[in-house]
Amino acid sequence: MVTHEHSLRRLDFFRLRERLEGYCLSYEGQALMRSTLPCSRPESVQALKQDLALLVDVLQNRDIPPLSFPNIETLVPKAQKEGVLLEVDELFAIGLWTKSYEQLFAFLRSTLRPSSREKDQTRHPSVRPEEIDHGLSLGVGENPDDDERWALPGIEKIVFSAPSLSEIQEKIFAVVTEEGEMRDLPRIRSLRAAIQKAQAENLRLVNQYLSDPNLQDALQSNAATERDNRTVIAVKANFRGRIKGIVHEFSSTGQTVFIEPIELVERNNRLLELETRLAEEIRSILRETAEALRPLFPTLVEGRNFLAAADVRLARALQLQREDLAIAQVLKSGVHLYQARHPLLGKKAVPIDVDIPDGTKVLIITGPNTGGKTVSLKTIGLLALLNQYGAGIPALPTSGFAIFDTICADIGDEQSIDQSLSTFSGHMKVISDIAASATGRSLVLLDELGAGTDPEEGCAIAMALLDYFLDRGCMTIVTTHHGVLKNYGYTKPGCLNASMEFDAHSLSPTYRIIMGVPGESQALEIARQTGLSSQIVDVARGYLDNERSDYTALMRSLGEKQRELDQLERERRQQLQRALESRRKADLEHLRVRQRELELRRQGVAELSKFLSESRRVFENLVRELRESGRKVEEASIGREMLQNVSNEIQRQTDALARFEEETEALKGAMTSGQESLRRVDAAALRAGQKVLFQGREATVLRTLDAKKVLVQVGALRLPVAADALSLPHDEKRKEDRAARARMSYQVELSDSSDGASRASPELDVRGMRLAEAIEALSRQIDAASLAGLGTFSVIHGTGEGILAKGIHDWLKTQSAVADYYFARPEDGGFGKTWIHLKA
Repeated sequence: MVTHEHSLRRLDFFRLRERLEGYCLSYEGQALMRSTLPCSRPESVQALKQDLALLVDVLQNRDIPPLSFPNIETLVPKAQKEGVLLEVDELFAIGLWTKSYEQLFAFLRSTLRPSSREKDQTRHPSVRPEEIDHGLSLGVGENPDDDERWALPGIEKIVFSAPSLSEIQEKIFAVVTEEGEMRDLPRIRSLRAAIQKAQAENLRLVNQYLSDPNLQDALQSNAATERDNRTVIAVKANFRGRIKGIVHEFSSTGQTVFIEPIELVERNNRLLELETRLAEEIRSILRETAEALRPLFPTLVEGRNFLAAADVRLARALQLQREDLAIAQVLKSGVHLYQARHPLLGKKAVPIDVDIPDGTKVLIITGPNTGGKTVSLKTIGLLALLNQYGAGIPALPTSGFAIFDTICADIGDEQSIDQSLSTFSGHMKVISDIAASATGRSLVLLDELGAGTDPEEGCAIAMALLDYFLDRGCMTIVTTHHGVLKNYGYTKPGCLNASMEFDAHSLSPTYRIIMGVPGESQALEIARQTGLSSQIVDVARGYLDNERSDYTALMRSLGEKQRELDQLERERRQQLQRALESRRKADLEHLRVRQRELELRRQGVAELSKFLSESRRVFENLVRELRESGRKVEEASIGREMLQNVSNEIQRQTDALARFEEETEALKGAMTSGQESLRRVDAAALRAGQKVLFQGREATVLRTLDAKKVLVQVGALRLPVAADALSLPHDEKRKEDRAARARMSYQVELSDSSDGASRASPELDVRGMRLAEAIEALSRQIDAASLAGLGTFSVIHGTGEGILAKGIHDWLKTQSAVADYYFARPEDGGFGKTWIHLKA
């Protein structure tokens, strides 16, 4: 993104980045967060959003383990120098850092494994260290403000490519305990034992002095003490000759002398020698450990970059989860915000909706002073920046932004005494820089455009700027009090007016945006509320009425008309919804009648076919008996002609039945596609992988969150949504309808066959049935075929997951009436169809 630090500062981006930085677990993550800015390339923004959705899903299932990442910024370069010794606390800090590093990446690998680890070699090839080296302030000294490489490696690539630092951890904790103390190694254990023994002997000797009755009046204290690491006795100054030894120190008052008895001198020398040897041995161990670690430190440096890359992504997910934020959608163009709040206002923020229609390039917001115009402008700009920074936004998940290459803002007072700039001059300097850098992919936000100078000239400059930005094709949102610009918004193609709502009853702003209608400034009412004398306000109102009473009345009338239109539109939608529901019920009833008629026609054709079959068999038997008896059979042609007429009639009714069935299916399809928005689904009925519709877009169900919410994936984004906001697509609904229809047909057949007899069919369709239902239908088909003399027929079970096919074949193996069965030829249905031969 082309950096406009002025705009980032005016939109409070750095304050939000600092807040997001607080969610980082490590110094490395904080350093990377401080050195990065919003992205402008769509692929970078999409990569961050995909990582955010994935990590949010991870955090919903598991908590991050307790971790501690000490700041090892100065220790790493120190440890890489030859001959440098690392102290115990420095080794412990690095060891604790590597331990937390290993725990964090183990946690991420275990949580990401189900969705990605199986295909790690194909989906997540290893990331080269240079792809993760973002030029952090980790001794590199670079600041990649315009570099978006940090955003591109996905979190799964980062996690599964991060180097292992377990060897460093093992080497450090081999000499340092988990509490940060030096371990009791064999090399120092004997020295420590000798020191403890010498200390015990010294203490025994000192206690002899302290317990001597002859010295009780000379002792200042009954406890031994130390001076210069040597054991001494506190003696009263006027009795110092009672104990022979070396005087180490006098007290500040001169009343006490600290004497080392002559018997302790050699013992203290021995103790000091042992302690010196112990310190040298410990330093030797620490130096050897540092030398052993030095070849491993390049991997540690690499690991710090991987940790930073993972940490900044994890911080975004933690913030989204804890602050109840949403992942905005990526749009091709425009801004669509719903229930958006300024992040810094907290609970005081009034949610706003900013739904800019497609094709609109300039939005002109007017309305009262202190009505929320500037806050709304800042909210739009800040959320756009956060969106392109890969962070969550305080708005509904249906909100979305286009990806802008530059987000420029001129908000607030630009007066500068140092640069001799007035308020107007300061604004013009900033706006001229914005105009020079704006492109067709820019978002330009201008507060109080045309203010600070002569109103006529200010309006002229404002309209010229809007013309310029319209020609450039950038998205421009401005606030103003100039009435001329309101007219500009009505007359200029690509422009749209909006206003901050003002409650005429309470005479106070509501801070809500009304699209399509300009607003009044309400300066007189606000002046009265802020304490200006009513007399002065009344005089001002008189001047105003003389100048523009018609215009004010017109604006007020437009506002009222717009509110009336909004109310009428809501009522119209409710009426349309009720009409659609009534139409749906009528269509369903009509469809039920047609389906029942279809079943009756099928039964009629089947009965005619059965009658024809039986008549032919009786007729052929009669003709054979006549021939065998030697009688003439010339009259048989009359019977054959009659049977042929019956056969033709059956064929005609069969063709008519086929057309009727096609029309019924077409009606069913039209109802299904036309009423898609009315088919809401229940969370309990959804399954993982199922295709659904969310706000007109195809989505995939990932899992059920609770009784009312499910997690779905829309494009690259994963969103928790209410189940009643989803609907079934046309194809999915048809599958359900076909299964229901198959079960209904089977149940109708059972209910209609009250005498226990069933009709044999050359082809049985069990698709959509459960296995038990399919086997029951097949059993009845075999019985009916045996009675009707039908030796061969087929069963259509479909392929699907193969459950029906396998279950039917396993059942056929056990049937004594079945001579053979096999799958159909590929051109005849293949594995979705089975041919069955019955025994004669």
